[in-house]
Amino acid sequence: MRSLGGCPLRPSMDLRFARYVDRWIGYAICFVLWAFGRMLGVARGRTIVPPLLGTTPPRSGARPEPPRRVLAIKFYGLGNVALILPTLAALHEAGVAEIDFLTLPGNAELLRRSGLVREVISVRVESVAAFARSVALLFRLLWRGRYDAVLDFEQFMKLSGIFAFLTRAPARIGFNTEGQARGWLYSHRVAYADTDHMADIFLRLAAPLGIGKAAHGPGLEIDDDDRSRLDARLGEAGAGRGDGGRPLIAMHVGTGPNYDKIALKRWPPERFAALADALIVRHGASVVFTGVGPEESALVAAVLAAMHQRERAASLCDRLGIGELLALLRACALVISNDTSVMHLCGLVGTPVVAFFGPTAPRSYGPRGPRDIVFWQGLYCSPCLSNYNLKMSRCVDPVCMRLIEVPDVLARIEASELLAGPAGMTPGQGRGVGA
Repeated sequence: MRSLGGCPLRPSMDLRFARYVDRWIGYAICFVLWAFGRMLGVARGRTIVPPLLGTTPPRSGARPEPPRRVLAIKFYGLGNVALILPTLAALHEAGVAEIDFLTLPGNAELLRRSGLVREVISVRVESVAAFARSVALLFRLLWRGRYDAVLDFEQFMKLSGIFAFLTRAPARIGFNTEGQARGWLYSHRVAYADTDHMADIFLRLAAPLGIGKAAHGPGLEIDDDDRSRLDARLGEAGAGRGDGGRPLIAMHVGTGPNYDKIALKRWPPERFAALADALIVRHGASVVFTGVGPEESALVAAVLAAMHQRERAASLCDRLGIGELLALLRACALVISNDTSVMHLCGLVGTPVVAFFGPTAPRSYGPRGPRDIVFWQGLYCSPCLSNYNLKMSRCVDPVCMRLIEVPDVLARIEASELLAGPAGMTPGQGRGVGA
């Protein structure tokens, strides 16, 4: 992994403010670069950027040859990166020799474990000064990258399109999201619409290269060291990995960085507590809570304080790297999560998930496994978080999440028989983490 400007740290910039800066200052920069590209194209006698509002339909003729070297870009969202891995697998299967990925440091380990990326280039965002230094280094790196194609997976951010333009790659592919004026610098403008699952929408970026869905999905490396470290973390927290035939259940009560006045996507902590108590009493489960950072640690502490059966529950907040987290999720009989990255990681390791949705729509971001359970009220005001509004809502009363009741969740879990069997043991429970 190459970290520009120093060692990778957790983001602490005001990301809501950064989104507004990107939206408006990025608008001006994109227009200036587009005008420069048009003039340069006239001087060189070839098209560098299409007309400002033009579409870029495919040309008839032979299927294009896959590029040799590709740069993929996606900054925010470990869950989004998980949904991008099938597209990277398709590129790899089609014969793309080298794939580099420009992202934030927190996404690097997942990309490395996929085995699909040659190099991860990460940008520091823990402060404005660190970000500025990283960008200065990145400009020189992209200028010399000699990429044949860039796939920009950002849905609304303009900075990624600017980076794509600066690579000078002949094929620059990105979403022309309605209302965001972000498609000006691409050679291939892919129409974006919230009508399909995001994993399928990401795959559309490979279509201009003549690449479709891969025959095999991405695999993830989980080794014995990951399992050993997981067992050590569980031991330190006073929890067992499905010990004594008891099913191990992970719960994720946070939702990652929050850009709104309140955290809209969170199911109430007291309901996680009540559900955990019920699963422990009725199915003999062991429950572990995952999370990162002081905010999610405080949420988990509040859940544990509200529980009556806390002796069968433990916090693993800030104890797990990506490897141990993947090992944990694979070892679990069931994972219960808000709409956030842990839910998408479950899809990669094949563990069934119970997912809570409200401000976002499961049609776009929901789990897709045959045993997954999704709760969504589908109110007339939902979804209020989308890529059209920069994932920022003005809602201050997320009734859509409060309408999901504990008895309903428990009933769906029990009807699914995911925790069926002697002493609550799940079919297949007790297998090794890497099985």
